[in-house]
Amino acid sequence: MNKTIQFNPFHKTLTIHAMLLWGFGVLGILSASSVLTVLASAFLVSFCVLSIIKIRTSVKCICFLIASGIVWISSAYGVETAILEGLSRASIFPAFLITLVLLRATVDHRPETDKARQAFASLPKNARSGGIITGAHIIGSILQVGVFAILAPIVGKNTPEEERESIFILAARGMALVPFWSPFIVGMALASEYLPSVPLWQPVLLGGALTIFCLFTYLTLIENEWKLSTILQTLRSLGPIIPTIFFSAATIIFISSLTKWSTLQSLIIGLPVPCLIALFTTNYKNLKSGLRTTLKGARKIGPETTLLSLAITLGTVFEAATPQSGIVDWLNSLSISSTETVFIVIMGMILAGLAGIHAIVPGTILLVIFTIIPTGVSDLVLMESLLVGWGLCSLISLGSLTVITGSVMFNLSPFRVITCSNITFAFGIGVACALILCGIDNFLLK
Repeated sequence: MNKTIQFNPFHKTLTIHAMLLWGFGVLGILSASSVLTVLASAFLVSFCVLSIIKIRTSVKCICFLIASGIVWISSAYGVETAILEGLSRASIFPAFLITLVLLRATVDHRPETDKARQAFASLPKNARSGGIITGAHIIGSILQVGVFAILAPIVGKNTPEEERESIFILAARGMALVPFWSPFIVGMALASEYLPSVPLWQPVLLGGALTIFCLFTYLTLIENEWKLSTILQTLRSLGPIIPTIFFSAATIIFISSLTKWSTLQSLIIGLPVPCLIALFTTNYKNLKSGLRTTLKGARKIGPETTLLSLAITLGTVFEAATPQSGIVDWLNSLSISSTETVFIVIMGMILAGLAGIHAIVPGTILLVIFTIIPTGVSDLVLMESLLVGWGLCSLISLGSLTVITGSVMFNLSPFRVITCSNITFAFGIGVACALILCGIDNFLLK
């Protein structure tokens, strides 16, 4: 019996709003127009208002707190016009998120992904730790939390809870290192907006080196399982999709190096055409299915879009209020050193994660503060400190997609996956990366 597809006007409205925002984002990159900016901001507000109806209660509470902060700061310091500027800044992010949805749909509909999934499932159990953490990192660098959709079926529903928990924790730790370098993460896009002078290849290269160091150190000292054969076996199993990951990252780096576009703009403009070609070259059905998945995913970006928009607006309002608030004078009086700045950014992000706060909020505030006051930290090191903190925050925050999505996929309580070992991992990696970044900063500024 054929199932009748129910027409849902609400979903259709959300999809239309999302695709219009994507269009405004693209046009805004190609042509600076005040009319486009106003339209994009108006549709952004409309989309967020519609989306908040359906998002979970915890996200609603976070949104309410951020919105309250925006209203209080703007009214207390008379910077209400900064709200409009914040919405204007945030209006490009829906286009970024929808482009990521298209990228994920493309990878998911390519035959290489099925081959990689099957090969990864066949890894021997003695390759578990090194294989899972490395594999989750590689897949997660492009699919992000979609990595759990690949790993969960491999693990199986009937696997004992302890085993499911240990596998998820390993995968989550691999995922926590992805923001260190991946251009497909919101953190990279946000940081590049506040630190536009840093070319994309620099944080990708530096973050990649930190990731290799962290993986090697963790698997050697903690898991006692750094075997070259294990890692090579994992890389071979994921071999079919590795070229896609590197090609996508290289495309963005190439476009941003040739143009004056930011990382965010280069991703929005540079990825859709290769994605559509990649879908079309498999077969026409895959193209249709990929586009259908993209449209379906586009209407689901509401929680991320709402959080991002509010966080960026809060950052803009906070930035506009700082000259009157006396915060800048107070921070300058503290004479914060470059070393203290690096530690404050990384540890501040981790502590915010422990408090259950999404990385967007502390990330935005810290970027605003440390791009206003002189700290002596190079822009590259400041950006990488933010990205390190962002990744480690996502590992231990009840507000992060990693914890929420992974716990659902593996049928675990979110409170079970924020373990003492994960908290120790976050602080240990954070301290190690902070020390390395301080050394690099001293070298760069010599």
